[in-house]
Amino acid sequence: MALLFVLAAAAAATQPVPTGIADPDIKGMVTQSEYPADALARGKSAAAAIEIRVDTEGRPQGCSVVRAIGDASLAKDICKITLKKRYNPARLRDGTPAFAVVTTMVRLYVPGTPDAQAVAAARLEPANVVKVASLRGGASSEDVGLVIAVDPSARVVQCGPKAEEQRTIAEAICEKPDLFHPSVVTDAKGAAMPYIAETTVRVFAAADTPSRP
Repeated sequence: MALLFVLAAAAAATQPVPTGIADPDIKGMVTQSEYPADALARGKSAAAAIEIRVDTEGRPQGCSVVRAIGDASLAKDICKITLKKRYNPARLRDGTPAFAVVTTMVRLYVPGTPDAQAVAAARLEPANVVKVASLRGGASSEDVGLVIAVDPSARVVQCGPKAEEQRTIAEAICEKPDLFHPSVVTDAKGAAMPYIAETTVRVFAAADTPSRP
């Protein structure tokens, strides 16, 4: 009986560890080597849309899971991993370091497992949808990344494109302040403070605007 037990244990030890894929929207936020060993061994996958707050020196101050697909425990682990990192601080237009609220997606999955396909395909949803007369190149829709500066009262005081090639359409969107609904952000002492954030708006050409239920 003891011999059979030893042989069974040896066989279990030689089972290959599944290959885990780390696919964060921000490169290096979570790496393949940081895939939690227990989740990897059990073939668990998760995608987490997270909101992480970073101070003016690039130190993370908090992380929360906004939306999760797949294993809920692994989604929480993603936040724990990001809190161990240091980041480049956000900066205002004049170069002054600023507090930042970053919403991004991290995907960890084991190919071939039940959740893997849905996790691999997960993407951040746009914060808003707007329509315009037409889009460049005759496209029916376009996701526009914006960078906004928010004052302590949660009012947007600056707005611009994340990518220079989207400047024209981004500036048009920035003229619609009712699209943005930022939250008040507080420091460790509970005082409201200004911050930088990114947001995405999905723009449809008027004829292709999807009807809302």
